[in-house]
Amino acid sequence: MLNSIGLQNPGVEYFMENDLPWLRKFDTKIIVNACGSTIEDYVELAKVLNTLDIDGVELNLSCPNVKAGCMAFGTTYEGVKEVTSQVRKVLDKPLIVKLTPNVTDITEPAKGAEAAGADGVSLINTLLGMSIDIEKQRPVLANNMGGLSGPAVKPVAVRMVYQVAKAVKIPVLGLRRNSYRK
Repeated sequence: MLNSIGLQNPGVEYFMENDLPWLRKFDTKIIVNACGSTIEDYVELAKVLNTLDIDGVELNLSCPNVKAGCMAFGTTYEGVKEVTSQVRKVLDKPLIVKLTPNVTDITEPAKGAEAAGADGVSLINTLLGMSIDIEKQRPVLANNMGGLSGPAVKPVAVRMVYQVAKAVKIPVLGLRRNSYRK
């Protein structure tokens, strides 16, 4: 599947008031996926999440369907390390960094997360893809490109998990979840 949904959600306030009380009815761990457009966005959201009754935060540095943030930070060792280290300063809860597969060497961002104090990394998000309507001679998606997911992505994901697990000492996770913004 090729999609360009982005990170649509009702926001962290809605999560705090509606979703979190409902989720706490169950005997389960709650890990919140957090995203932002700037480092400051990530830090401010982490401050809010640090006050909640949750079990951890997954820092989303991987979404290919947003114009700013996420993948803009997640493609380099330095970018991942900077965002992760700033969030780590204000977050006492376990911190997982979600990595993008849209890089030349997946181990470099993983090493950046580890160096900045992440407790683990999760991977992968969707692969960047594109489809053209040959009759109209233009991209099918409004953003031109989107995230490719589905069974064909699994061998790429398995390879990247293998590479990262050999490159870092922190846990490597595979997860599926929703994202929340401040």
